[in-house]
Amino acid sequence: MKNLLKISLIATILFTSVNTYANNDDLSLKVNSAESKTIRLSINETQDMKVTFYGLNDEILYEKKGHELSGSSKTYDLTNFPDGNYIMKVETGLKSVEYQINIENNKASLSTASNKEAFKPVLTKKDGVITLNLDYTNKAPVEITIFDEFNNQLYADSYKDSAKLVRKFNVDNALSTKLTFVITSKDQAFNSTIDVR
Repeated sequence: MKNLLKISLIATILFTSVNTYANNDDLSLKVNSAESKTIRLSINETQDMKVTFYGLNDEILYEKKGHELSGSSKTYDLTNFPDGNYIMKVETGLKSVEYQINIENNKASLSTASNKEAFKPVLTKKDGVITLNLDYTNKAPVEITIFDEFNNQLYADSYKDSAKLVRKFNVDNALSTKLTFVITSKDQAFNSTIDVR
């Protein structure tokens, strides 16, 4: 009798918890599509993270930024979402991951993640030198343009096949008070204005 009860309990659990998983190196996503419309995001690495849900016409339905600890998880309830297609975008320091979510007949299904490496150069200023650091494995050419506060172009160069790009700019004798760095590669762009004085 006990064995029959155990077998029926296991069978019930197997049949009622149909799950869809999407896994990435830093995070994993689980959708329980049989019971409810909830998504659980598990964080495998401590990092700053931004989670955004998009509806039709790229309208933002939900957005939250935070510092997430390794081993933690977040649950998102999609009960109020009507049937349709949605995008869940998870952005970390070095990458952006998009998941396609389809809700139909009160069931959520999840597509595999589409990874997009985030393009985030780091500019630091110390002792009259501005240092540009960029870890970028895309292999696409990187273009750097520098403008003064009057929008005059002071510098322009292109770097090819640079997985790790480090450039130093001596601004000790610069006549400008502010410099704007515009860094582009493929379809991504980054700009930052730095006070020189």
